[in-house]
Amino acid sequence: MLATYVFEELRFPMELLTLLLVFLLPFAQKKREFFKRAALGFLLLTLISLLFFPIFLDKEAPRFRSLSALWYTLLALSAYFYARFCFVITRCDALFFNIAAFMSQNIVYCIYHCYIARVSCPWLRTALPLYIAGAVLLTALLSFLIALCFKKILNSAGGKLMEDSHPMFLALLLLFVFILICLFFYQGAFESRVSFFDSLAWLSGELVCIFLLIIQYSFIAGIVRVREKTVLENMLRSSEKYYELSKEHIAIINRKCHDLKHQLKALEKAGEQDRSDYIKEAERSINFYQSLVYTDNEALNTILAEKGLFCQEKNIVFRCSVDDVNLSFIRLPDLYAILGNAIDNAIEYVETLRDPSMRAISMRIEQKNMFIGIQIANPYTGEKLISDELPKTHKDDAANHGFGMKSIRYLAEKYGGHMEFSTAGGLFTLQILLPAG
Repeated sequence: MLATYVFEELRFPMELLTLLLVFLLPFAQKKREFFKRAALGFLLLTLISLLFFPIFLDKEAPRFRSLSALWYTLLALSAYFYARFCFVITRCDALFFNIAAFMSQNIVYCIYHCYIARVSCPWLRTALPLYIAGAVLLTALLSFLIALCFKKILNSAGGKLMEDSHPMFLALLLLFVFILICLFFYQGAFESRVSFFDSLAWLSGELVCIFLLIIQYSFIAGIVRVREKTVLENMLRSSEKYYELSKEHIAIINRKCHDLKHQLKALEKAGEQDRSDYIKEAERSINFYQSLVYTDNEALNTILAEKGLFCQEKNIVFRCSVDDVNLSFIRLPDLYAILGNAIDNAIEYVETLRDPSMRAISMRIEQKNMFIGIQIANPYTGEKLISDELPKTHKDDAANHGFGMKSIRYLAEKYGGHMEFSTAGGLFTLQILLPAG
């Protein structure tokens, strides 16, 4: 049985640190020589757990239970130092994920080491290889489930949840101690087994851990949502300023084109043959610009003219069809953000296509019954995208980009509509449906 006792001491830090890595790998930046640090810390903390035997050899000592509780509290906090040793992470975040890892490890402890190994299948502790295999299997299964639930939201957190502050760190530390006291109580109740509740205390401890993990997930998701909303609001404010600037630029171009047209007519009357080709080319440019005025909506014309000119500069074919629709219910900065981001995303993608004939974007704005539909399509050669996941940005700084599609969806929902996209037929098609105001 000595080997079993040794394993039961070793498994605590091994399970704890394994589950901590599941949380931190998709979240935090690794320090230099990460693998050496991770292996060294793992080995050191695992060996430290074996000090339990020389320190607490006499289990009959009157202070054994309180000293043992203190020992496991300090050992549980070792995950905090491990996180700080291996990752670039704030003190508060390290303690926060220390709590998450400890909750996860306690789930394994309650299910496997308490219920299965001591109640359901007590013979398992005498079959050490099978006992170890079961612990590894359950830890791996729980790691997979945690990664499945937390990975996406942790990737979105940007490597930091909380700034370091003494009040927050103290609050997390007190929370950790409170959790430990609760779990020690349930463990003591389970070991006494004098009533129906005591025999099911392992289940109570398990439910407490699951409940706290759900709270932690909600906390992370809340922070991510607040950050995204802040970024979107800043983006929309920038769009408002950019729209006004674009409006001024288009007005200047209008005046220049008007003056240039009169100058060209004067040149044409001069009858100089060597200027004829220049005049015709200039007229073609002016006519192209004038063809970009699609509607009576000044804001819409400003957006489409700007994007059309940009596409011409990049040798991208830009086709647009706009019905007689009333878009006055949409705030001008919001309309600019919706259409501007949608067209910019299409331009960003088609610029990467090697075949010049595929560098084309089409836009259709129409009204059917009580709804206004906006459709932007461009050739697409990438992998099929899942409709409920937004496309990933192609820009290098992904943490500070990729908000274009999110802002479109946010604004569509703001006006009671929705956004969807598809990659069928070799086209990426973005569709925005808005109730007519």
